[in-house]
Amino acid sequence: MSYNYRRSPTFDKKFKKLTEKDLGLKNKFVNKIGQVLDNPEIGDFKRYDLRGVQGVHVNPFVILYRVSGNTIEFVNIDHHDKIYRKSKN
Repeated sequence: MSYNYRRSPTFDKKFKKLTEKDLGLKNKFVNKIGQVLDNPEIGDFKRYDLRGVQGVHVNPFVILYRVSGNTIEFVNIDHHDKIYRKSKN
């Protein structure tokens, strides 16, 4: 099955910030995104505050995405510790 994709503004901003000075990391992210587009089932389903999204690791970072029909939305990308930090309300 062929998937369309889109990126959230948060994802774009953090992707640019994390990769602007690290071409090796950018290549790892692009490779992992390609793997997700080929097979979105590779990601683990998240729980609690992140319910409804899946994630894949590019140590020490996590790429979060959501699958809806034939569209994959890349939601967020950040360091493992920051992604899983509980939001304070």
